[in-house]
Amino acid sequence: MPTKTDLPPAPISEAFVPNWTGLAALDPAELRAAASAVVTAPLPAVNTTLVSPAGFDAFDDDGPGAPPRPLAQLRTTSSGSLRLYAGRTRLTDLGRPAVVSTTALAQVRPYAGVQVPFGAATGPVELAGFLRQLLVGGVPVYAPDLPLVVRRLLGTVLGDLVAGLTPSTLADPVRRERWSVAARRAALRAATAAAGVASSPPSVTAVVAPGDAVLLRDLRRQTWPALTVRVAEGAAERRRAVEACETDLVTLPASGLSYAPEYVEDLVLGRGYGQRPVSGLRVRRTFLPALDTTVRAPGEPTERPADSLTAATVLASPGDALALGLADLDDPLTLVDVGDDGYATHDLGVWRVVRDAAATDAALRAGGRQAGGTGRVDPGYASYFARTD
Repeated sequence: MPTKTDLPPAPISEAFVPNWTGLAALDPAELRAAASAVVTAPLPAVNTTLVSPAGFDAFDDDGPGAPPRPLAQLRTTSSGSLRLYAGRTRLTDLGRPAVVSTTALAQVRPYAGVQVPFGAATGPVELAGFLRQLLVGGVPVYAPDLPLVVRRLLGTVLGDLVAGLTPSTLADPVRRERWSVAARRAALRAATAAAGVASSPPSVTAVVAPGDAVLLRDLRRQTWPALTVRVAEGAAERRRAVEACETDLVTLPASGLSYAPEYVEDLVLGRGYGQRPVSGLRVRRTFLPALDTTVRAPGEPTERPADSLTAATVLASPGDALALGLADLDDPLTLVDVGDDGYATHDLGVWRVVRDAAATDAALRAGGRQAGGTGRVDPGYASYFARTD
């Protein structure tokens, strides 16, 4: 009697190719099995030397009442390669498999995002790999009919973000930028090495002055796992703290600023994909509690190399921090000259908080965009509403 190992092998069915045509030909049971196999397929890593958020356009120059920016469209050729169009104008050929180049990324920056039709590309794995490149670059992906298998390939966070993007978000520069920042952060962590090796992320020390409960609360909420907080009072003690720092990187947050939970994480990522030894930002946002409004002053664009950064937002090695004199500054909210070594990330993660009438009035008079909160202040009446005392 033959044993189990003596039995002839079961016939092997034709190799499954994960393309839309093959999926459409399967019966429901086979389709479920195929989808389970597809969602485990590894997606290629994204090279941040070619694709990164650098150059993202927050549309700062689009004033109130400006018409919404149009979308670029993704199209699939008969040969299966992908192209980007703006109406009837071809922007770029992406080839097959689709690769987002530095040139292609620059061509879609002026657009609100990229519209992806149902069944784009030749199959789900190819489409998910392409979308991850766009998301690493901070490009909003508008795909209201995104197939569930592609959503699962992108992962829970990215899949939900893409599925939840709406035309109203794309039409609002403030909401569009917030969506982009959340998506690029998740994509950078999932698809790149911008944050270092996953098993050993760069360690960070935050040196802070004593007695600021709000600042300590902000640091306790940080999402970066390898963060140490050290309290030091006065310039001499801060300098000794930085000199004795045993972590890879150091930052010196300051009172008078509020820091989002992703502040340290975004600086670490920015230092990686920005390919500069120093990352940080220029603080342009001011929250006005009396009006429940955040205003964003005019200034230099973000997500670009920068020769100056707000000192209290700089992330650098301990040696670079000492060379920049960060521990010795009397006013940590001032700009520090970083030469050719700096990269300015987005400025959503840090903002001033002002409560007195004079500072509120000054923030409103500085102009810029109102970027959050339930309050809305007509600039023509700004100084009137600012007088709260």
